[in-house]
Amino acid sequence: MPLTGGLRREVAGWSWIAAGSLAVAGALALLLVLSRVPATQVLLPWSWQSFFYTALVTHVILSFVVWFLAVLGTLAVLPLAGMEHIRLGAFGPVGMWAGVVGTVLLAIPAFLNEGEPCLNNYVPIVIHPLYYLGLVLVGGGVALPVVRLLANPGAIRGSVGFGVGVAGGLYLLSLLLIAIAWFCLPAGLDLQTFNERLFWGGGHGLQFVNTALMLTAWVILAKSAFGEEPVPPSLFKLVMASMVVFVLPGPLFYFMYDVLSLEHRLAFTDLLWYGLTLPPVVVGGGLVALLWRRRGSIRWGAAELALGISLAVFIVGGAMGFFLGASDARTPSHYHSAIGGVNLAFMGLFIAVVLPALGRGVTSPRLVPVLFHSYGWGQMVFSIGMFVAGAAGVPRKTMGAAAQGLDSTLKKVAMGVYGLGGALAVLGGVLFIWLILTKLLARAEADHG
Repeated sequence: MPLTGGLRREVAGWSWIAAGSLAVAGALALLLVLSRVPATQVLLPWSWQSFFYTALVTHVILSFVVWFLAVLGTLAVLPLAGMEHIRLGAFGPVGMWAGVVGTVLLAIPAFLNEGEPCLNNYVPIVIHPLYYLGLVLVGGGVALPVVRLLANPGAIRGSVGFGVGVAGGLYLLSLLLIAIAWFCLPAGLDLQTFNERLFWGGGHGLQFVNTALMLTAWVILAKSAFGEEPVPPSLFKLVMASMVVFVLPGPLFYFMYDVLSLEHRLAFTDLLWYGLTLPPVVVGGGLVALLWRRRGSIRWGAAELALGISLAVFIVGGAMGFFLGASDARTPSHYHSAIGGVNLAFMGLFIAVVLPALGRGVTSPRLVPVLFHSYGWGQMVFSIGMFVAGAAGVPRKTMGAAAQGLDSTLKKVAMGVYGLGGALAVLGGVLFIWLILTKLLARAEADHG
């Protein structure tokens, strides 16, 4: 259903946050890839040794946190279309503007070359007041439209509304986990340990959020492409609800185990292993069956390409997850491929659904396949190269030939493949960002005129 008035402005605002965060993150991603490839790192116009870690943190927060939360902000608005009376209506625009300001603040320390990077998992930190303020504004800004959606139960009855509602509820639970961790952590910890433990539980909760959003995006895209859902609505709601069941005990872990203990870490790790296995298998299996049934009549537009390539890249990432090393590059290869699958679903969502809902449908039949193939297969090659390098002993979160231990032909070739795949993925990402931004600018010009 086309959006009108305030809801359309909200979706446009969240779309600007999504595209803007990806634009900055994409530029940083290319520089990060170049800084890790021995043949090209010397070509960078500044000292890559001092740039690498601050850029890495900023890239991760924008591309793996703000981008996903912007998708949640967008989807929290769409189910409200057509409703005559919306409870807590003001929460939407306030949350959207908080997200805009917060995203800008998150990027400022990196461009000022200020703050100390902290490479903790899930929500990495640049230790700087503006960064922390930006994080609070983005986190709180997304929570407001989520709360508004949950306050309007009529919007969450169908599969899509229910999926977004589950993702929103999981997000609020993740914020609760972070808040509890804040109060449980003892004083005097070093900043790395503090931030690692602060976001450990909530970060695991966010992985449930991301998965719920991806599965909901698959349902939306399947309905757009084929007019049917990959699994029956009752089954979809059941597997989505199962994720809430797994995250609900999370707050109790802070009272059952010492927040600094290994038991506490493993408790949240087990949530992912057991809680995030079944839902993608069920919905993904239904999607495979749907694509197989329709194989002779698929027209491979934006929705179909997003579904097919997203599923393939996500499956590869999931398979890699069974062969992880403790501290080598196989771990980031796994989550880059899995997140690549998530990204492809969201890219399809914006092109096939969000832009048309804003009245700015995409009419570039050649560009869309190029960007999906470039990003999707580039991300897969990138991840495979990183996986092989990790299996050969290349550590994660390092830079330079010496630190990475590139002392064999296999390691060097694997990192070269990593660089090639990364460049292709960045190209696809740049094309996506360019497409979204040009459409949003055209909308803004039309509105102004």
